[in-house]
Amino acid sequence: MMHAVALPQLSRFRSSLRRVTVLLCLAYFATLGLGVRSAHAQSDGETEVARQRFREGVRHYDQQEYDKARLAFLQAYLLKPHPAVLLNLAQSELRAGRYAEAAENFARYIRQNPTAPAMDHAKASFEEARQKVAELNVQVNVTAAIISIDGAEAGRSPLAHALYLMPGRHVVSARKAGVSADRTLDAVAGQRVYVTLELEEGYATGPAVATAPVATTGDAGSALGADRNVQATSEPGVDGQAPQGFFAWLSDTPGAIATVSVAGLALGTSAVLAAFASNRYAAANDARDQITRALRTYVDNGVLVGTAVPCGEDGIANRPDSFDSRVSPDNVAYLTGAFANACTRFSERSDSGDNLKTLSLVSLGVGAFATVGTVVWYFSDRNATSGTEQASFADKHRARISPILSPETQGIWFSATF
Repeated sequence: MMHAVALPQLSRFRSSLRRVTVLLCLAYFATLGLGVRSAHAQSDGETEVARQRFREGVRHYDQQEYDKARLAFLQAYLLKPHPAVLLNLAQSELRAGRYAEAAENFARYIRQNPTAPAMDHAKASFEEARQKVAELNVQVNVTAAIISIDGAEAGRSPLAHALYLMPGRHVVSARKAGVSADRTLDAVAGQRVYVTLELEEGYATGPAVATAPVATTGDAGSALGADRNVQATSEPGVDGQAPQGFFAWLSDTPGAIATVSVAGLALGTSAVLAAFASNRYAAANDARDQITRALRTYVDNGVLVGTAVPCGEDGIANRPDSFDSRVSPDNVAYLTGAFANACTRFSERSDSGDNLKTLSLVSLGVGAFATVGTVVWYFSDRNATSGTEQASFADKHRARISPILSPETQGIWFSATF
């Protein structure tokens, strides 16, 4: 059963809608201002720390302390991923004998900076490192599968570039939706290896979504259950006039212009903040991969015990027993600080990504609310007549907002009939 909305109730509804929209917009701008100031302060602090780490890297490199230089350049690059820092990091890895990491970072520098003045030097150094490692090209028969090397994630299919492995035995695996495939290979220096991993057919892809058939233009009337003999006519409005169009109503309603402007600004801001959040998460993932590779290398070299954990309450910084008893106290202190700094950078990037994501969701919510509020306002305002005319409007024009809450989706559902 449908009920007409009385004029006094409709007036109170429009007034409440405008007040809620204004209050939400003020809260949005206050939250956004705090987030921007926090982001600027964090960016300035990171830049200064990155400069300090870069200077330390140059000093260690000049003293031929290549492992220490590598760690310093790595920390600087995690803070500020600048091409010059990446090139110095790769050069330090090459001189430290970490040829797989050097080849990977030289290749990244070449891909990202094709016109750099140091390109000839980068290519020559890349070839020097590549001759000491195996170049691995991995193909998987499905997309978005997680590709791992010796248990460490290396990317998702399809990989856009080759991977580099130190000589020796390695396990290459791919996993998606609980299904996996792996291949064991013996890497040889200077060799190019091509591996194809095939996941079994029918891996889980989630429940299928049933869709209703779409009627063609010629069958639109029957598909909607309409009588083909009924001709479409303009819906009468006040005094028999056609209802006021949206843009004409918008030009006559200054408050609606404000809500539309807020909606556009909020949605645009949401997209920008989401892009920044994605960048911070990518930097955090890169830091995590670097920490994982460093941990694996030190465990393989007998510096750390096999049960060592890089970060957290049981991390290397809090557990001196993570080191082999033969490691000198100076090296223990140095590596403890290096892992602590790397873990701090990873946490800062993750937290920064979370903060930016939260601001993006707030902006998205404000934009969605302002958009839906404007549409509802338009439908409730354009034919605000009395008596029988208002009842007819309510019978034919309905707008409904319903929450959507599920483990996979959270949001609102807006539907309108007109």
